[in-house]
This record gives sequence, C-alpha cells and structure tokens, in this order.
Amino acid sequence: MAALQAQAIASGDLIDLVSSSTSATVYPTDETILSVLQARFRADLPYTRIGASNLVVINPYKTLANVNEVAAKDYEERSYKDTSLPLPGANPPLPPHPFDLAARMYLLMRRRNESQSVLFR
Repeated sequence: MAALQAQAIASGDLIDLVSSSTSATVYPTDETILSVLQARFRADLPYTRIGASNLVVINPYKTLANVNEVAAKDYEERSYKDTSLPLPGANPPLPPHPFDLAARMYLLMRRRNESQSVLFR
C-alpha cells in the first residue's frame, strides 16, 4: 500500500490508491486518503483529483505560485487545445488544478454542445 500511496501523492489522483486483482478490488482506508491529502497539502499541492471529474481542494489560505496567467495559459494549451494521447517521453501530465478542470469542462461543452456545471461544496 505504501507504493500506491507514494504514487497517489506524486500523481495527485486518489484513484491510484485503488488496487484490483482478478478476485477483488481493494479500496483505500480513510487514514490512507487523509495521509495523501496531508502530504500534498504540506508540499503546497492543495489540489487532488478523484478520477476525471472530481477535484478535492484544501484551502491553503495563501497565494500559490501556480495561480497566475502563465499557469492558466499552460493548462489551456495542454488541457484544452492538445487532446492527443500522451506519448512516452513527452511532457508529463499537468498536476491537478482548477484550471485543468475548467479547461476539460469547456472542451466537453464545445465537443458535445451541452452545458456543463461545476458544484462547489
């Protein structure tokens, strides 16, 4: 489980904590999820994905370096305009961020010609 936890901390996706075999699917404990969220928060990475359409944000109560026009443009270029599959050796995927979620939602809206919505709780 430690390897899955390290992978989830690095990728920013809690789905990496789920493991499965031919006989069973093993879901993470609450303590494991909390540990990943705490590790990312301490590293100034308050954004964590749960799959493709959910984002957990732990408010750091400070300004982060990745909340600026340059970061927004990078997410626009890589999450909205470049829809190709990632190739080995290419740029690693961008970390979870509200800019990424917004860009992917806008892409779906344009492709499907359907309204999209965001729920904050």
